[in-house]
Amino acid sequence: MTAAERAAAVEAYGFTPRQASFVATVLLHGGVCVPRQYCAFAGITRGQVVQDFFARLTARRFATVYPCARKGSHVYHIHHKALYRSIGEPESRFRRRASVERALERLMVLDAVLMKRELAWLATEREKVTYCR
Repeated sequence: MTAAERAAAVEAYGFTPRQASFVATVLLHGGVCVPRQYCAFAGITRGQVVQDFFARLTARRFATVYPCARKGSHVYHIHHKALYRSIGEPESRFRRRASVERALERLMVLDAVLMKRELAWLATEREKVTYCR
């Protein structure tokens, strides 16, 4: 499944193309994100659009919000099984809640993916096996 196909599948859940592309990226690369990562991905500043997007994720129970040590900061864990099924990864380990240390690792991986979007990242086991063969 290509990145465009994954984004289109997520878009069917009522997301804009930009939001769907971000959600598909998060699902593949850790399942957790913070609002600044969406801002970086979309090339926007933090504001009402970002707040509405994350409020919708939690209101529709696609994601769970966890407070951070830093006052006012939150980590969002996207865990909805139907979203993972739509991108072809229904049994992804990223659906499970992670420890703080693991969540931080996943956030750093997502940062790296977002910084180097021109690279072809091998996110799934299937992609890695295909590449190595």
